[in-house]
Amino acid sequence: MEIDDKRGGYSEEVKSKPLKPREFTWKELSQLNGRHNAHVAVRGKVYDVSSFVSRHPGGVDQIMLGAGRDVTQVFESYHSFETHKILDKFYVGVLVDNELPVFPPPSKFYQTVKKRVDDYFKSANIDPKIDYWMFLRYAVFMVVAISFWVGGIVFRESLAVVVAFGLVGGFFNALIIMTCVHDSSHFAVTHKPWVWKLVGGIHDFYVGASMYIWTYQHIVGHHLYTNIDGADPDIITSSLEVSDIRRIKWTQKWLPRYFYQHIYIPLLYCVFTIKTRLQDFLILLGQRNGNIRMNPPSLTQLLIFYGGKLTYVTHRFIIPLIFMPWTTVLLLYFMTEISTSYWLALTFQASHVISEVEWPTPGQNNLMQIDWAEMQVATTQDYATDSWFWTVVTGALNHQTTHHLFPGVLQSHYMKITPIVKKTCEEFGVKYHHVNTTTEALGCHINHLKVLGQGSKKHPE
Repeated sequence: MEIDDKRGGYSEEVKSKPLKPREFTWKELSQLNGRHNAHVAVRGKVYDVSSFVSRHPGGVDQIMLGAGRDVTQVFESYHSFETHKILDKFYVGVLVDNELPVFPPPSKFYQTVKKRVDDYFKSANIDPKIDYWMFLRYAVFMVVAISFWVGGIVFRESLAVVVAFGLVGGFFNALIIMTCVHDSSHFAVTHKPWVWKLVGGIHDFYVGASMYIWTYQHIVGHHLYTNIDGADPDIITSSLEVSDIRRIKWTQKWLPRYFYQHIYIPLLYCVFTIKTRLQDFLILLGQRNGNIRMNPPSLTQLLIFYGGKLTYVTHRFIIPLIFMPWTTVLLLYFMTEISTSYWLALTFQASHVISEVEWPTPGQNNLMQIDWAEMQVATTQDYATDSWFWTVVTGALNHQTTHHLFPGVLQSHYMKITPIVKKTCEEFGVKYHHVNTTTEALGCHINHLKVLGQGSKKHPE
């Protein structure tokens, strides 16, 4: 090696020799998750984005959500493919192993459907994150839900009215979660991070569940690894040593008690929201949801977490107890929660937890053989997509395929772009799962419970 002693450095010959990029294991990357040292991986390359955190157009919380992990699918689904070029200046090395499943480069199908949807918005001069009628819908749902809760307190002398008001109010609570909360968690409500945080605050302070925890489960977990056992937190079941209350995957051991699960499990969905609120504490303590690691919460996130829980207890229990006995408070509360839970649980399950879609398995070294976008189509079933009514009352989750491919688009645009998705699937031979009615969709989930409950050991081809 030739050294230039006068300058105390290497000669031009040596200086021009490219340095070997630093190699990062996923465990090393996982430690680089603070604002001062934030690193992310995209397509096997590692980038030090710590100097960019405060300048990120999508906000600090959003970029910190991905710090210390492979964010390839998040990055590509929320940005154009050309945005990769911006990362070049932050390049510091390569990722040499994989914590979770890794997908091949975007297929021609994904590139085409993404371009066509982008072209639709440009040609129609529509902002995919703006729809003032949608914002009015948010307000109406909030006003109606709160009115029925207050009405249950005002008309407390009639238990029949309390029950009715609780059930109706609970349904509108579900709509709030499927619209305001869901859209803000996907950064689909305007282009302003402060708006996402403000609207998302409904989840903590009104619903009583943590947006911090929901975002990791939904954005970093479910949307990236849909129906992949061991990666998608939405299909977590108990370990082999402690059998789960339901059997939804073929990898689970069958037990006799599952035989009638298609009858008793739907009944238990009535406590879904209560379970979620309590589970928040366990997840915060353990800092992971299944195999999805969570970065330590900031002081602001902790204040919102505990402040939200306290506020929820105040407006759901403490204030009502001033006006009516605890038995009536519990009646109103449980009627509300039963209604909210049923609509949320059944709507969530109808698109993915069914036998009609795929349940992919990674290959060696966690490598997937299918493109991410094609997997989203394969693991999802839509229903009643031509119905404005069902699109509204399901929070557009009946357009689940479109939502998974374009999570950053406001849901009120889905009825226009679902036909583009369908047509592109047909052209590329990608099977698009769809049933005509909501009843059929819910039936698919109940049938799935029945099939697995009665001992099915293999996914139907």
